[in-house]
Order: sequence, then C-alpha cells, then structure tokens
Amino acid sequence: MGSLHMGEVIQTQTVISAEEALRTEIILNQALIDILITKQIISEDELITGIKKIKREREVMANEWDSLL
Repeated sequence: MGSLHMGEVIQTQTVISAEEALRTEIILNQALIDILITKQIISEDELITGIKKIKREREVMANEWDSLL
C-alpha cells in the first residue's frame, strides 16, 4: 500500500452528522491553535485580536445582507 500524495483524490463517502462535523472542526482548530502557540508562531494576544477582527467582519457582512433584504 502506497502513501497518499497531495493532489490525489480520496474517494470515501462517509456521511456524518452536522454535529459530528462541527465537533471534529472544533477539535482540529484547537489542536492547530495549541501547536501554533506552543511553537510561538502566534501569541494568545494575536489569536484573540484575530478572532475579534473576524467577528467584526462577520457582523459587517451580516448587516450588509440584512440591508439588502
């Protein structure tokens, strides 16, 4: 059995619930955050600043969508 290389198509069709997909996403994100902070690639302050920026951007987009409706 060979290893997978970037660009190869993985053809599995496993259906998971939205709840399980969200749980998996949360675990993945937390693992990545922990690694980035441990390796001092980002600081906790930079993470918090980034989260606040994204929240503001999403609020602006939501308000723009609401004004279109």
